Amino acid sequence: MKGKLIEYTQSAVERGAFGSPTFFVGKEIFFGKEQLREVEEMVSGK
Repeated sequence: MKGKLIEYTQSAVERGAFGSPTFFVGKEIFFGKEQLREVEEMVSGK
């Protein structure tokens, strides 16, 4: 389990994550809880 956490963390960093929370939707990156509404809209197609 710890190995997967390291793997996912490294993958996120390589994609541009620099803190938490960071969300990826396709190639878009959203950082911070204030961006959560945009993530929800993008995922739901609004």
